Amino acid sequence: MSLKRSYEEESWSLSEDGRTLLTVEEKEEDGRIMVGLTGVLRGDMEQVFKDELIALMTVGKDVVLDCRGLQYMASSCQDALLSTQQTADSMERGTLTLRNVPEKIYAEFQKTNLHELLMIE
Repeated sequence: MSLKRSYEEESWSLSEDGRTLLTVEEKEEDGRIMVGLTGVLRGDMEQVFKDELIALMTVGKDVVLDCRGLQYMASSCQDALLSTQQTADSMERGTLTLRNVPEKIYAEFQKTNLHELLMIE
């Protein structure tokens, strides 16, 4: 797997064997960082995903993840969401909010009560 990042387009992607698995688009809007996720978040992407989220949170702004284009999220990536929010809380830096979570992924959150621990719109 390779990480490709484009600063000009404010986006980055994870790909494997020439196939894009995840595309992340970032933009600032109303003082918040809006992050659009498209594709899949597999377990082997967890550390990169977590590192990127923590980097966004250290800016000290609220981060909103738009999950509309997300097709799958491994449980380890779900754990990364919680860990990122806890890190931000301990640093007193911004909040992490999820928006437009697909039903299939939200159902997985409900199985582990993650939906009660994260801010989901």
